[in-house]
Amino acid sequence: MTKKQSFTCLWVGQSLANCGDVFYIVGMMTIIYAATQSAFYMAAVPFLTMMMRFISGIFAPLILDKFGLKCSLTRSQTAKSLLLLLLAIAFSFHLFGPDFLLIFLLAAGISFLDGWALPARNAMVPLLITKEKLVQTNSFLSLLDQSINLSGWALGGTLVTLFGGTKIVWGTFFLFLLSTVFMLLIEADTVSSQKMRDRAGRLEVMKEGWRAIGQTPLLRLISWTDAIGTIASVVWMAAIVFVFVHHVLHVSDAWWGFINFSYFVGLILGGLVSVRCATLIQHHLRQAALIGLLAIGIATLLFGWNKLPAIALVLSFAVGFFEQLQTIAFSTLIQTCTKPQLLAKVYAAQGALYAVAYGLATLVFGYLTDKIGVISVFTLSGLLILATFVYALRTKKEWPMQADC
Repeated sequence: MTKKQSFTCLWVGQSLANCGDVFYIVGMMTIIYAATQSAFYMAAVPFLTMMMRFISGIFAPLILDKFGLKCSLTRSQTAKSLLLLLLAIAFSFHLFGPDFLLIFLLAAGISFLDGWALPARNAMVPLLITKEKLVQTNSFLSLLDQSINLSGWALGGTLVTLFGGTKIVWGTFFLFLLSTVFMLLIEADTVSSQKMRDRAGRLEVMKEGWRAIGQTPLLRLISWTDAIGTIASVVWMAAIVFVFVHHVLHVSDAWWGFINFSYFVGLILGGLVSVRCATLIQHHLRQAALIGLLAIGIATLLFGWNKLPAIALVLSFAVGFFEQLQTIAFSTLIQTCTKPQLLAKVYAAQGALYAVAYGLATLVFGYLTDKIGVISVFTLSGLLILATFVYALRTKKEWPMQADC
């Protein structure tokens, strides 16, 4: 099997897994709410998912080093399939346990396994794709991921309405099985990942990704910039946008959906433009990232200060569009400027950092929205992003102008 064919198996398998991840969470939340009528239990599902991915991100380097990229990915997906089978059986026979303990344990296990699947996939990409095609490939993968995120929740909700939560969980099990088959088809010889040195201690292995970030100016810049950007992006979560629609725009609930949709359309169109202009972006990665950061910060500030619904749609679209541009530029720089044997560990460390940053930020920004108002929260978010732009601009000499490390 050629590298191109292995890459096809990689993105098809991962896309099926991503669809399944959305569907089973929708099905599980629906079943739990129907049984308990408790919003707390339902909200506990995404919170648990985030926390387990954070924990998994810390221990992921041990798994990735021991088994290699392909084996880590296939074992993760196989184990997820088995856990989801148990989850489907539990729902079918109402084996919930006290306070849904069994259900939450199975969901926690699935989320934990996800913690090394995404770093493994991202680390495989530069091994299967030439450097000249990385921007185009990252644009395609980002576009694919965002399309699944955009349509998955709506489609999952529709399927739950038609067939019920339990059948959706069973359907996800078969999606996971099919995903596992595609992962197994990837030729191991095309993914030349290095395994752990026997003499390396476990703690040292777990620290390698963090050490690489700390010792590499470019990785340190990107990691801190993205961590702050992750914190700032919390203002776009559904609850805060909902408050903004009611308290600032003074329009109906429908505009909440319009603004979210406009943001995701910006993400998707940004991916399409990046695919089309891949060569241009490839040779101007630094400029693309800086333009993205500056535009996101300005658009977020203007969104918070704006009171016209139509303008809000334009600004939310702009945030999504330029966020995609900045993300693609950073992803390409990380992949081309990091040693192959460290790449998955760097992704794992970044994933853990972003997960805890987002989790804490949701609590802090929710509190601040009540205390200082939604306009002030959007202002704070915009200023945080502009601060990262200034930081990146001041340190621009420490990172390359294009993917040529």
